[in-house]
Amino acid sequence: MPEEYRSMDIKQHITKEYNLSKEQWRRVDLELEEFEQRGLTDLLRFLVYFIDTVRTNNVIYGVGRGSSIASYVLYLLKVHRIDSFKYNLDIKEFLK
Repeated sequence: MPEEYRSMDIKQHITKEYNLSKEQWRRVDLELEEFEQRGLTDLLRFLVYFIDTVRTNNVIYGVGRGSSIASYVLYLLKVHRIDSFKYNLDIKEFLK
């Protein structure tokens, strides 16, 4: 994985891509804190790299499955296409 991804600030990456409301940012902050507490921040960085690589090479990937769709951060990173903020899905369903 290239260095630009290894040192990526996920929140800054999301900021560049989206103009979120205060309520949406609260959700992002909550989720990022949960990911950090579980030591999963590097996984988020890898997922950004993976999705960028897949999209650059026109590889088709799924719309989302299982409990991962409860993560709004994963939605914003384009890992899946289910807006868990819109549907008020609880992140704890994913991070059990």
